[in-house]
Amino acid sequence: MSNMIAVPGYVYLLVVGSMLITAVVMVFAGRRKRAKEGEYNSDALGFVGGVFNALFIVVLAFYTVITWTEADTTEQHTAAEAASLVEIYWQVASVPEPERDQVRALVREYTAEVADREWSLMDQRKSDPKADDLLVALRAEITRIPAEPEPVAAARDAALENVRTVTDERRARIEQATGDSSLLKLLLFGTIVGGVAMVTFPLLIGFSADLRHILSLAALAGILAFTVYFAIELDQPFRGLIRVEPDSFRTALTEYQRIP
Repeated sequence: MSNMIAVPGYVYLLVVGSMLITAVVMVFAGRRKRAKEGEYNSDALGFVGGVFNALFIVVLAFYTVITWTEADTTEQHTAAEAASLVEIYWQVASVPEPERDQVRALVREYTAEVADREWSLMDQRKSDPKADDLLVALRAEITRIPAEPEPVAAARDAALENVRTVTDERRARIEQATGDSSLLKLLLFGTIVGGVAMVTFPLLIGFSADLRHILSLAALAGILAFTVYFAIELDQPFRGLIRVEPDSFRTALTEYQRIP
C-alpha cells in the first residue's frame, strides 16, 4: 500500500501550540464569575456538544474512507500499468530486430519517464506531455511489427492489447491525480470546521479553571489539531503523509534487465 513518511517538525508545534492556547484561554475564561458559579444549562449544552461530536466523527470517517480508497485505487492502476509494460517487454522477445529493440527501448524510456518525472508532476496536478508522446510512439512501433509468421503476429496482437491496457490505466491514474472533487473539498472543510468547533464550543459555553478540565480540553485540542493535519495530508496522494510511490515502475525497470 502507501508509504509512511516522517511527520514534519511544524506539526508538533501546531499540536503543542493548540494545547497551550486552549489551556491559557481556559485559565482566563474559567475565572469569570459565571464559570465559578456554574450558571449553565448542562443538559442542553451537553446534548448540543454531543451532536457536534457525532457530526465531526461522521464527516471525518467519510473523508478518510474516500481519500484512502482513492489512494489504494491509484496504486492499483499503477501496478496494472507497470505489469502491462513488463508483459510487452516479454512478448516482443520473438519479434525480429530492429522492431524488437525499438519497442523495448520505448518501453524502458516510458517507464523511466513516469517514475522519474511524471510522478512529481502529478503532485502538481499535471501530466507529462513527453510520456504521452512516448506512449503514442510505442503503439505506432508495435503496429509496425510484421503480421507474419504466426508467432510474430501473435506477439504483435498481445503487445497491442497490453499497450491499450497501459493507456487505459495511465488515463485513470492521471484523472485521479488531476481531478478536483467537490465532495472531498466539502468533507475536508467540514472536518476542519468540526475540529475547531469541538474545542471552541466548550470554551464558549464556559469551563471552570480546574486542572482536570484544562488538561482534558488541552489534550482534546492537541488530538484534533493532529487529526485535521492528517486529514489535509490524506488529500495529497503523491506527496502527503501517506503517499503512493512509483515503486511498480522502478521494479519494472529492474525486471527488464533480467528479460532475455
